[in-house]
Amino acid sequence: MQALTLILFLLAAVVASSILDKVLRPLSLPLVQIALGALIALFATTPVESGIDPELLLILFIAPLHFNESRHADSGELWKNRWGIASLAVGLVFAIAFSTGGALHVLVPALPLSLCIAFGAAMGSTDAVAVTELSKDYRFGRRHEALLTGEAFFNDVTGTVVFQCCISLAATGAFSLMHAGEEFALDLFGGMVGGAIMGVVAWGIFEGIRRLGVDSPTLHVTLELLLPFGIYLIAAHIHIGAVIAVVTAGLMMSLLPHRHTAATAQQKLQSRSVWDTLSFILNGVIFVILGMQLPRILHPTEAGGLGDPMLIGVVIVLTVILEGVRFFWIWGMDAVCAKRAGGKARDVCTRKALKNTLAMAFAGPKGAITLSLMLTVPATFAFASGGPMRNALLSVAAGVILCTLILADFAVPALVPHKREAKRSKERVDAEVELVERVIASIQADAHLTGDVRASGALEGDGVDEPATAIVMKRYVDQLRDLASHASEGVRAQALSVADVCHAVYEGIEDVAEQLREAEDDETQGEAKGGSAGSPSLTAHLDQLRRIYDAVEDVQAQALSRELEIIRDMHRAGRIDAERATELRNDVYIQQITL
Repeated sequence: MQALTLILFLLAAVVASSILDKVLRPLSLPLVQIALGALIALFATTPVESGIDPELLLILFIAPLHFNESRHADSGELWKNRWGIASLAVGLVFAIAFSTGGALHVLVPALPLSLCIAFGAAMGSTDAVAVTELSKDYRFGRRHEALLTGEAFFNDVTGTVVFQCCISLAATGAFSLMHAGEEFALDLFGGMVGGAIMGVVAWGIFEGIRRLGVDSPTLHVTLELLLPFGIYLIAAHIHIGAVIAVVTAGLMMSLLPHRHTAATAQQKLQSRSVWDTLSFILNGVIFVILGMQLPRILHPTEAGGLGDPMLIGVVIVLTVILEGVRFFWIWGMDAVCAKRAGGKARDVCTRKALKNTLAMAFAGPKGAITLSLMLTVPATFAFASGGPMRNALLSVAAGVILCTLILADFAVPALVPHKREAKRSKERVDAEVELVERVIASIQADAHLTGDVRASGALEGDGVDEPATAIVMKRYVDQLRDLASHASEGVRAQALSVADVCHAVYEGIEDVAEQLREAEDDETQGEAKGGSAGSPSLTAHLDQLRRIYDAVEDVQAQALSRELEIIRDMHRAGRIDAERATELRNDVYIQQITL
């Protein structure tokens, strides 16, 4: 019952966070979810630490999220930047482990150096969920985005191996470099090979099922949902890197050929919808759980921590060191890359380059992997005074996680442009305004060919096509007004003029609604006087509304077909680039399928 209560609290917090996110604009959704998690931990009895096993946290949340993201990752860019990703996933993790671990030992000498290095190793793993959201929303550049994605996929292996070795050293006093190397190779390369094999096997299973004639989208989506859990459990059972295996399997499945039929198209649409919902829930739950750890900072002494003033100072110093090491490491990589590309190393010292590098440094926040590793620290480690070291380390870890998330939330938007705003150049917006205007003109031109009544006077109020046409035009007018606010001055004036004309036509259909209301009032009065129900006038108007509804679908379908033609023509004329044309066409395809 306690576990069920915890699950309900987590789901309620995720739902509430999505609502509050619309109100608390300056805060990102993850920070809102963390705040709600902290409130739950303060006012409700939900022992997350004892109720959720760290390994369960990995398999329930990290495995499916990594699998879904790896299937949609740009494998070509990942391979192109493989050495940079390896540098971040291995070299940077070691640098962070020893720098932050050594600093923690200097700040708190009572903590053994081995435990401090273990803490630093846990800080080497970035939060894939937060990184993915940042790379989707903000423009870092193709190379930097590939580096962020690859780092989030692979750096947890290095951090986990170093963490486990340091914990073993603290517990037994023994350390074997050869054993540590074997563990690292088995986790990384074993996970990659095992994941690739399991990805091929999974692909073969899906193709075999389709060849048997079983094309049920529900069955295929269910198998997709089970796949990351099965891969993780198999990899864990044979002692190879489970998370790496899940990522590699997803990448392998995305590279193998797939059949393209009506059934597979339907399955992909349903799969995307299910995975979007699942990702939203899992992402939210992870950050709510992170927030539940924050009350440790508020009452660290009672929890066996370090004390408020000292704790805050330690967290701030470690965060500065962590971000500083990350910045200089990435800056050095950029300098080497610029030199290899034929440029000069000083090219990375420009204002724009430094801003991009600083954004990359802040775009590596810590999260679920770090938390899950810190939760595995044995409770037997204790200070000389008797206080548990585990609680102290958890307090510091929670503080650093929160600081890195706050920096990512506020600093990254100030350093790099949002993708939506970056794409809204005047030329692109003007072209899209022209597109919408041409679609509206085509709706008017096709009015006598669509709907229930096909007459030359359809727009003059002689038939039901006028309301249907006005309704569909209104949908495009809403897009036009949104685009007009970002268009150039002349285009904006023309767009608003078109919008006003269409709005005047749309207001005309209010007469239909008014007539219906009058008919309903007449029927109500007739029934009150003892008259018969079912006024002929009301029946006629209900029938007219039904015909208008059918006509709207007809007009909308024709408008979408025209929109595809206009997109093609504008792309051929060079008014819309290939990337944007593809995005616009995909939007139309989705609307057609929905219709």
